[in-house]
Order: sequence, then C-alpha cells, then structure tokens
Amino acid sequence: MPLVADCVNYGLSEPEALAYIKTRLGRTISPGTYYNRKKKVDSGEYANQWMSYYTRVGFLVTHKKIIDVIETIQKDTLRDYFIENSKPHEQKNMDLIQKLRYEIRENSKLIQDLSLGSPIVAQIKAKIEHAESISTGK
Repeated sequence: MPLVADCVNYGLSEPEALAYIKTRLGRTISPGTYYNRKKKVDSGEYANQWMSYYTRVGFLVTHKKIIDVIETIQKDTLRDYFIENSKPHEQKNMDLIQKLRYEIRENSKLIQDLSLGSPIVAQIKAKIEHAESISTGK
C-alpha cells in the first residue's frame, strides 16, 4: 500500500506506477491490483491506517527520539563545559563558560518538560486505545 500511495502522491501514470512498484517491490503487480489498492489510497483508508499507527506508535517513537537528541546535546555541552572549566584560570574563556552554563540550564529545562510530557503522552495513548476498543467492540 505505501508504494501505491507514493504513486498517487507523485502523480505517476499507470505504466510509471507499475514500473515504480516493480522496481521497489522486486516483482510486478497486475493493473487490477494497482487500481484496487489505489482506490483504498484515494478513499482515505490508507491515510486513516497511517494516522492510527502514528497516534498509537509513531508519536511516541518521535517523542523518544527528540528526548534522545536533547540528551546527546546536553552530554556534549556538559563535556565542553568541563573541558573549558578545567583549564587554568588564566586560560579559561569566561564568556564561553557562561554560554555553556546557560545552554545546560535550558537543555535541562527542555529535557524535564519533555520527560514530564511522557506521562501525558501515555494517557493520550491509553485514551486512544480505549476509544478504538469501544469502536471495534473489543
């Protein structure tokens, strides 16, 4: 389905779409199969599936990646701070030390805000799953 969605998004003609799918999939599909799947993409069914996935999993994965990036930046900033601060007093760049201290404080706040967001994200995820279970009768 993602390949057919690509074809729709790129505005490929049928021959171009079938060639694209063959190249990416490693085998051909019939024009009938292409049009059946294209109908699902055009109807929004594929978008709904993607949105369902994203709200259940993708958002949480993205949130975790953002936290990981900020933590990496924080480690690098702390390392730079300790290197600069360990120099003899006359070689220290006090402006740089002040900037690094500021960055460390700001990164700490951001990590805290993002980490506190995790329980909120968990609650949203639970509400989504609950709503889905009600709508599917499970």
